[in-house]
Amino acid sequence: MKAKEIIAVMEKHYPLELQEEWDKCGLQIGQVETEVSKIMIALNADLQTIDEAIRNQCQMLITHHPFLLDPIVNIDQDDFMGAFIFKAIEHHIVVYSSHTALDNVAMNEWLMEALGVHDIERGEDGITRIATLNQPMTMDDFLDHVQTTYHLKHFQYAGHADMVRKVAICGGSGADFMSQFYGKADAYLTGDTKYRHAKNAVDHHMLLIDIHHHAENIMVRKLKELLEKEVNVEIIEGSSPDYYHYR
Repeated sequence: MKAKEIIAVMEKHYPLELQEEWDKCGLQIGQVETEVSKIMIALNADLQTIDEAIRNQCQMLITHHPFLLDPIVNIDQDDFMGAFIFKAIEHHIVVYSSHTALDNVAMNEWLMEALGVHDIERGEDGITRIATLNQPMTMDDFLDHVQTTYHLKHFQYAGHADMVRKVAICGGSGADFMSQFYGKADAYLTGDTKYRHAKNAVDHHMLLIDIHHHAENIMVRKLKELLEKEVNVEIIEGSSPDYYHYR
């Protein structure tokens, strides 16, 4: 199967026109005519990921976060970006990223569904989601549920909710979207929160839970399940470890 056929499937589900203006979704490196018999899906486009794709003899690497998000000043094989490019080209690996094109369609649906909810609706911004828990929970029970659902070794939270019924969510860096849910959601889940976001949660009587950016790793399994129904190639999951260490 050619890379362009796999890309067509990706863009059928996650059209590039849905990406945010600042984003760099789509083909990152490679030739679309490349024959692909094995794909690796990973959260990040980094040296660990490209090395893993090489070891597993993949011809295509699909990542969530784009390799080309940061501008390329030069291509130096001794730095990260240059080494990544050289490795991808040398091993004939097509690199493709979906990022906010996928975010706008599926990411927060997947994160929300994992919690056990109904009546999922889009937020005002179009990317966030709000829904009702199938089973209302006390704050402590909900914190335990979130930790188990997203496999969090550690997490931080601010604010308070006696009972959690309505939940809003934005995977990745979505703390600045929180204000639209004041008075509408009991809890807001996102990553990359700052101290001011914690204060806002306290001031507006909302429970804010930082589930870390790495919670988006749910896309590896979910995208694999989707593609396996539509492309006739082997698909494996990349390891995509969290960049942070916790103690």
